[in-house]
Amino acid sequence: MKNHGSIHAVLTAALLFAAACGDNGGASTDTDATAGTAETTDTTAPTTDTTGPTTGTETTQDETTTTAPTTTSPTTTDGTTDTGDDGFVFPTEPFDAYTQIDRHGAVEAGTAGIAAALGLGLGGGDLSIRDDYNASNPVEDAAGMWLSEIAMSVQFFHDSFDDDLMALGLVPATIDETVAQAGPVIVPDTIKYDPSMPTGYPNGRALTDPVVDITLAAVLLKLGPDQPLTLFADLPLNPPENDVPFKAEFPFLAPPHPAP
Repeated sequence: MKNHGSIHAVLTAALLFAAACGDNGGASTDTDATAGTAETTDTTAPTTDTTGPTTGTETTQDETTTTAPTTTSPTTTDGTTDTGDDGFVFPTEPFDAYTQIDRHGAVEAGTAGIAAALGLGLGGGDLSIRDDYNASNPVEDAAGMWLSEIAMSVQFFHDSFDDDLMALGLVPATIDETVAQAGPVIVPDTIKYDPSMPTGYPNGRALTDPVVDITLAAVLLKLGPDQPLTLFADLPLNPPENDVPFKAEFPFLAPPHPAP
């Protein structure tokens, strides 16, 4: 079993390799492992002219151009923008008006990947490091800030579960294979998406994707034709679908269950 120092070195090498494949730092893709090199899609909302309803004529030496009327969305008293009859009200404050307390781009990166040996903390132990992780930024992930913690968690999972996997007739991944398969998905903690590849976690993420089972396979199994990324999801270890059907239109999620 590799020691902590070698695991850290391998993670660092994988991170440098991913960065060398493209400026966006996306993951490498093959048919057996995780999502391909991520191509960032521009999801920035178009800028709306909020100067109020106006019409105007701009005259140049050669031609006259008439501008179209513009409108302003009504603003509520708490600073949010009322988008109309659809019933949704969206905040308009800048991002730095908020305090970041969580982030969840890569599935369970902040729990399974940070202080994994402490689990959910039910048996004691200081889990404040997860608060520090959740308050940090993917830019810091890419700079290697959390590699030591992730390396210890990877080692913990293999020490704990490799014997059980072999007893089931499965082949565990080596530490190097885990890094190659799961490392580019977890570091940095973002959702990667390559539009030229089939959509499905870890290439993007649908609400119906069994993301935990897929992540566990990438971390624990030597992936291949006999042990595909969907092996755990196909069993399934978790419920095969949501207990309440998703909606066909935004916001897609059903209302939360009432408090007991």
